[in-house]
Amino acid sequence: MGFGRVTTKVTSFGPVFRLPIPASTAATFAAYAGCVLIWGTTWLAIKFSLLGMPPIAGAGLRFVLAGTVLYALAAALRVDLRRAPPWHLVVVLAVTMFGVNYALTYLAETHLASGLVAVLFGTMPFFIFGFAHVMVGERADFKTIGGAVLALCGVALISLVGNLRGELLYIVAALVAAASSGFANVYLKRFAHAEPLTTLPPAMLLAGVCLTAYGLAFERIDWHLATQPAPLAALAYLAVCGSALAFYLNHWLLQRIDSGVMGLSALMIPVIAVVVGAVFGGEVFGLRDIAGALLVLGGVSLALWRSAPQIEAVAEARLAS
Repeated sequence: MGFGRVTTKVTSFGPVFRLPIPASTAATFAAYAGCVLIWGTTWLAIKFSLLGMPPIAGAGLRFVLAGTVLYALAAALRVDLRRAPPWHLVVVLAVTMFGVNYALTYLAETHLASGLVAVLFGTMPFFIFGFAHVMVGERADFKTIGGAVLALCGVALISLVGNLRGELLYIVAALVAAASSGFANVYLKRFAHAEPLTTLPPAMLLAGVCLTAYGLAFERIDWHLATQPAPLAALAYLAVCGSALAFYLNHWLLQRIDSGVMGLSALMIPVIAVVVGAVFGGEVFGLRDIAGALLVLGGVSLALWRSAPQIEAVAEARLAS
């Protein structure tokens, strides 16, 4: 597949339109690196977008814009939007992947460092393992269980920092956000071949409109601060790159590489988020924060890590299919 045309694949949903991205090893690695870099920087961007904008309204506006961008892309590629996915898929993604997930993530970032929220969200693979066991009968091995225990120790260590009662609520919010996203990913596994340009936009818009309406009704927005250049630039980056582009690339990758290989991004995204937060956001981490973060990353690493030859073999097998 080359750059010259948009290709299609017929599924139970009808034709699946694909952007003209070459299915080569280089393109796959570029898309993977793009996802990791984008999602590694969105955590600090959320901090900037929340200047004057409360968390629920901020998350809502992000997905109203992102859904609109993806609908514009679908129109440009002449995707047949009448061939919609099941309504329940759209509703579940709106509630879990874009609604509860991001509302609680934004709420957590109002009181916690962006890098710390990213580390806590790095526990998402363990929720995926749990939901997969219940929903699709997949079993976790001892290495996975050991990694979960190690990461849990890291979360507990982080939770002991500062005012326990004041910060625990936001730590729990970040963990519930990770659980919500984990459930959404397992649910989406049943519809792996759904066309992203007919699935993602309505789910994003549904979540975005509901969150924005709630925010306008019950939150106080400082429009003077919210419309300054830095918050507006952060919102645009989150909507276009952090949502529309990144979620499309994520879907594109899941159609080409093993989900376990994709899960390895959980090791890199929090590291990038911590570095970006410290360098560009002036965030300071104490020794206990750092120790807890290392335990979380170590636990995720223990559970997900595969040897390099295994990863390469899986990727090449998927690309050849």
